[in-house]
Amino acid sequence: MNRLLALILAASTIAGCATSSREDSIRDVDENVNQLEIQAGESRTLSGLAKLEESLTRYIETEKKIPETLDEMVPKYLADMPTVEIHVRGHHDTDKTKVYPSYVLRDGQIDGTKLKDTGRWGYVFNDRQVVVFIDCTHKSSRGRAWYLERGVY
Repeated sequence: MNRLLALILAASTIAGCATSSREDSIRDVDENVNQLEIQAGESRTLSGLAKLEESLTRYIETEKKIPETLDEMVPKYLADMPTVEIHVRGHHDTDKTKVYPSYVLRDGQIDGTKLKDTGRWGYVFNDRQVVVFIDCTHKSSRGRAWYLERGVY
């Protein structure tokens, strides 16, 4: 009888471990899928940033002026505004833009301390420079603050 009881206890322990292992595996898969979704959104955002940069260049070359807003490029230079998908807590996917005054540019760079961290596209220009960026001070999965990221051509 003791031997049978020992076998039953051993079997239930093994079954419990198998269930726990299966739950761990499912959790791992869920985490991997979530991470892949974040990376895909970040890639789409960087591609969108590249489209905006390219469209701005064409707009300025063709129109011989700097657009006051990014929306001025739609639909002639850009079919529609791309979406920012950075998956940062507090930010939602958006195609909206935050236009900043020129003092946000310091020494040719964006001064991150002056940003509102809206999670939108950021846009700033002066008489020498035009910059479109992601208006977010949080870090991307690559470890850089989003406003420092550049589009990938």
